[in-house]
Amino acid sequence: GFGGRPRQQQQGQRAQEQNGLQALFQLLPVLLLFAMSFFNLPGETASNHTGNSQYFSLTHSPPFKNPLKTRVTTVKDIPFFVTDKFLRTYATNKYQLTQVERMVEQSYKGYLVKECKNQQSYKQSLEKSARGRGMSDTERDKMLKKSQEFELSRCIELKELFGVR
Repeated sequence: GFGGRPRQQQQGQRAQEQNGLQALFQLLPVLLLFAMSFFNLPGETASNHTGNSQYFSLTHSPPFKNPLKTRVTTVKDIPFFVTDKFLRTYATNKYQLTQVERMVEQSYKGYLVKECKNQQSYKQSLEKSARGRGMSDTERDKMLKKSQEFELSRCIELKELFGVR
C-alpha cells in the first residue's frame, strides 16, 4: 500500500546521513592536522628523537640555549632548550607551551626507546662474544661478567617514566 515508499526513502536518507557523519568523523583527525599546520601552531616539524625542531631541542646547542623543564605533561621535569624567539613568542602562551611540552615528552620517550634498544643490542653482543671461540676461560669469564653487569639504564628510565618495557 500507501506510504510504503516514503518510509523507505526516509530510512535511506537517514542511512545516508549516518554514513556522511561517519565519514566526517573519520576525516576529523586529518582536518585537525591540516588546520593546525595552517594556523602554524606548534607541531612536530621533521624532528628526530633528540627533539630537534623549530621549537625546542633536548640538547643544549645554539640557537637552543634557554633551559626549560616540562611542567604540565605526565612526566615532569624533562629538561629541554628553546630559542630566544620561542621565549618571546610562545612561552607566554599557556596553550602553545603545553603543546610544545607534549612534543618534548614524546621526543624524550622516543629517545629512550631508541637508546633502550641500543643498550639491549650491546648487551646481547657482549653475551654473544662471551660464548665465542678463541678466547681463554679468563677472558670468557671477564666478558660474561661484563655482559651481566651491564645496566640497561635507559630501559629502566623508560619503564619508570612511561611504564614501557
